[in-house]
Amino acid sequence: MDLPSKELQEAFGKVVYAIAKIDGEVQQVEIDALYKVIEENKWAGEVLKSFNKEAELDLDPNIIFAKAMRIFRENGRSEHYTFFIELLEVIANAHEGIIPQEQKLIDMFKATLQGKNIKFIP
Repeated sequence: MDLPSKELQEAFGKVVYAIAKIDGEVQQVEIDALYKVIEENKWAGEVLKSFNKEAELDLDPNIIFAKAMRIFRENGRSEHYTFFIELLEVIANAHEGIIPQEQKLIDMFKATLQGKNIKFIP
């Protein structure tokens, strides 16, 4: 399996940030879950760097998510999308389970990966 491009990893870090932040604030348990997954998948270091950058900037997760989705639409399919989706679900479940806002972003991410033209409106 080839490694995902740096661009895809950075975009995915933005999506992870959006999932963690959509409920108002990034929880430490979500950060811990991300670090655990990255530790098990060293190749995904750019995901963590991107997440940390977005967390430091503390921007609106809806805007960050929409920008990242453009990159996924432009890049088409990747064998790493299953890993990405599983990581999103781990992060969303880390703090009191998946809430509706998190599920909406996960569903939109999946739809984008399946090639459906979904317009994102926060």
